[in-house]
Amino acid sequence: MPSPPSVPERPASPPRRTHRLDATTRPAGTRIPLESPFQRPGTQVTMILPKQPVQRIVLALPVEKGNGQKYGHSLDEIARLPAHLREGTAFAAPTFSESPWLVNHATRADGRQEDHLVRVVVPTVLAALGGQARPPLHLLGFSKGGFAALNLLSRHPGLFAVASVWDPSLLSERPPHPQLVDVAGSTARLDEYDVRQNLRHHAHALRGARRIALGGVGTLEADWIAGHQLLGNLEIPHHAYRDAPAEHRWDVAWLAPAMGHLLALEARLR
Repeated sequence: MPSPPSVPERPASPPRRTHRLDATTRPAGTRIPLESPFQRPGTQVTMILPKQPVQRIVLALPVEKGNGQKYGHSLDEIARLPAHLREGTAFAAPTFSESPWLVNHATRADGRQEDHLVRVVVPTVLAALGGQARPPLHLLGFSKGGFAALNLLSRHPGLFAVASVWDPSLLSERPPHPQLVDVAGSTARLDEYDVRQNLRHHAHALRGARRIALGGVGTLEADWIAGHQLLGNLEIPHHAYRDAPAEHRWDVAWLAPAMGHLLALEARLR
């Protein structure tokens, strides 16, 4: 059984320097360099802010380290979403030094991905909004980003409100990906971040409301089926859908329904 997550007493202080992106990159984007004790130098978070008052924050969890774009880029596809799916939403795309499974390495202080997100990225994003009231914080991702989103919601149900995932990884019984083995650093740490075990261990915290949208079908259909069955067996309310076929990459074809379901779940929570 995985141990429950440790809750830091206070987050690391967010940096103050920001850089506006030019018109050749992401529209209306702000890139914020991060000084994180939990990652090697060079990480950042890029934000797209709405013209309207911010009603919610959506963290777009990456699938590649650094600024890798083999599978596209979240903010490029988010910019293609219909206006009604972006209205009032601040989108934030963080980067990580290594393959971003969002786990804390067993021994390396600069490989603590979960701490980097929770204790550095989240406070930085909230600080970028100024003094306005804290909006709901949601998780969005596919593949290993879907794995990470479900893990984060399970381990931090008071911090994150909704996880909307598409084609999530490692919800079926198969060996962990070699990248995950590397970033975890030990068998015990792999067990701690087994998404299926975390859903089982923290199911009680997720039964009060529908907070998960589980989408497919892409490359990982078996994982979608296993995830849907697991959530049902655990009596965790969720919305499962299979009407968003797309390539296994950042693609507005699955992002649009994923955002639509995220907004619907948020409305139900309110």
